[in-house]
Amino acid sequence: MPEYQDRAVEVRGSVDTVRDAGAELAQTARDAGADVARSAHDAGADVARAARHAATGVTRTAKEEAGHVARTTGDQATQVVASVRQRMRDEVDRQHHEIVDRVGSFAAELNMMAGERPDTPAGELVAMLSARSRSFADYLDEHGPDRVLAEVQDFARRRPGTFLAAAVAAGFVVGRLGKGLWQNQHESPHS
Repeated sequence: MPEYQDRAVEVRGSVDTVRDAGAELAQTARDAGADVARSAHDAGADVARAARHAATGVTRTAKEEAGHVARTTGDQATQVVASVRQRMRDEVDRQHHEIVDRVGSFAAELNMMAGERPDTPAGELVAMLSARSRSFADYLDEHGPDRVLAEVQDFARRRPGTFLAAAVAAGFVVGRLGKGLWQNQHESPHS
């Protein structure tokens, strides 16, 4: 039986060795698991930091781009306003010169009419109207639309009643002249 006893002691020694090896292996596995968990936690924290940093960069870039778009839009709006103002100014100048030319032509026609009958009261009235029209055309040409408008506004503020009466009278005269010209144009072909 000693043989069995030797064998039992041997097996017990092997069991103890295996058990010790198993315990060592379990401890190593626990340590490795803890290391993996720490590494995963650290890697997760690194990823989170990188994501926050990237988000901050994206936010900064978005703010910069929004500011750039706002500045560009503001610059373009300023350019559009300047362009519209220049176009309006050019149109006002063009119409101003057209009015000066028309008043000058009207004065020349009145002068021709006055020359046909210089000694009659109507001829004298037409000559006076021709001279006043020529003076008015010269005044408009010399002073430009801005100054003329400022002077009309100033007169309207100082004497509103007179201004309204003059506006009504001018409207009546222009209306009568326009109606007379229109009738003459439509009657001429039929005569």
